[in-house]
Amino acid sequence: MVKPRRYFPWRLARQVFFSHFLFVVVTLVLTGFSLRYFLYTELLRSDDVHKTLARFDSYLTSLFVTVLFFAAIYLALTSRAYARPLGRMIQRARELRRLNAEVPTDELDPEELEEEPGEWTDLERALNRIHRDLRARTDDLSREREELSALIGAVSDAILAVGTDENPLFFNPQFALYFGGKEREGRRPSLSELFRSPDVLTAYRQVLATGERQVVNASLHTKASTKIPRVFSISIAPLRDNETGEVFGVVGIFHDVTELKQAEQIRIEFVGNASHELRTPITNIKGYVETLKDDFKNNRFDGAQPFIEIISKNVDRLIFLVNDLLDLSTLEQGGELAKSVVSTRDVTETALRSVETRRAARRQTIHVHHHASSLLADPRRLEQVTTNLIDNAIKYTPEGSEINVTWDHEGDAVVLKVKDNGAGIPPEHHARLF
Repeated sequence: MVKPRRYFPWRLARQVFFSHFLFVVVTLVLTGFSLRYFLYTELLRSDDVHKTLARFDSYLTSLFVTVLFFAAIYLALTSRAYARPLGRMIQRARELRRLNAEVPTDELDPEELEEEPGEWTDLERALNRIHRDLRARTDDLSREREELSALIGAVSDAILAVGTDENPLFFNPQFALYFGGKEREGRRPSLSELFRSPDVLTAYRQVLATGERQVVNASLHTKASTKIPRVFSISIAPLRDNETGEVFGVVGIFHDVTELKQAEQIRIEFVGNASHELRTPITNIKGYVETLKDDFKNNRFDGAQPFIEIISKNVDRLIFLVNDLLDLSTLEQGGELAKSVVSTRDVTETALRSVETRRAARRQTIHVHHHASSLLADPRRLEQVTTNLIDNAIKYTPEGSEINVTWDHEGDAVVLKVKDNGAGIPPEHHARLF
């Protein structure tokens, strides 16, 4: 590191030097004239007055020049010693004003300061202590700022702090990824420019006004999801001054709970659908059993066979639903698949046989294309997936239309494509399928 050039107060040194030097000159001149006058009055009684005065003037001039020479050297050293501590203090004051901790301070050791006694040196010692304390505090603040910046940057949630004027104080990279916030025309967008949601704006303003923490849920559009809003749980807290306790801003933490809300909605829908699907066959079984009980009491057995067949079909339906629930539970637990080489033709034929009745009822035509003949997969799971895809295509495709089933290669993988002319699946439901 380059050592800074030491500051020296030359103006002060010159003033001290010339003021003292002028005093010495005036003193010598007055002393010389006084001595010459005294000598002249004494020599008036002598015959050789002029010769003696000339010799005295010569001696006096030599003495005058010699004294001035040594006085100049002495005064120069004295002026420098007098001005040097002040120069160091001026340099220290400039560094304190800049608060630049990177500039090295040319401080003297305590032993060196002891060699320069006086009020200037005492003042310099005090400035040294102030500078060391201020530098230590500046270093601590800088380190804390870096730690806080690293902590905020590492948080996966979006963070936004605004002042009382609703302009951003700071935000983390995750917030910029979600909502932007970069400077526009030399300034950052305000809170009302970042959000159009009344819930968010009201919550921020209420915390600014009351100083009480709030938690709100809001659906917000992000930069990556402009069509479908994402759900955020927003915790907003006041920022207070340590000394006065006054609120100078608020900070909000945006926690993305979209997946949690979707999972909760899927769970509610699943429980409702499962309850409905299970209740229907159970209700049918219960009704036909009650009918059979009445017939048996009255010894009417002729009509029992159709009722028993209906009960059997409903029991099969219950078994099918329970198996589906067990399969879903197995998939959620992430069980291992029993993989083997499977023929795409065999899988497709099995699936087509299971949906043939529904296909024929809707007078639909299914075209199958086998560009891939086999793959490594779990046979039972693959048949289940294939059957579900073809069955959905039959349900949601108009009567008399065509359905294309294609097994194709994509790199090292085999892809099953089921194409129909139905309305398609809304984008908001894609995450539940893929």
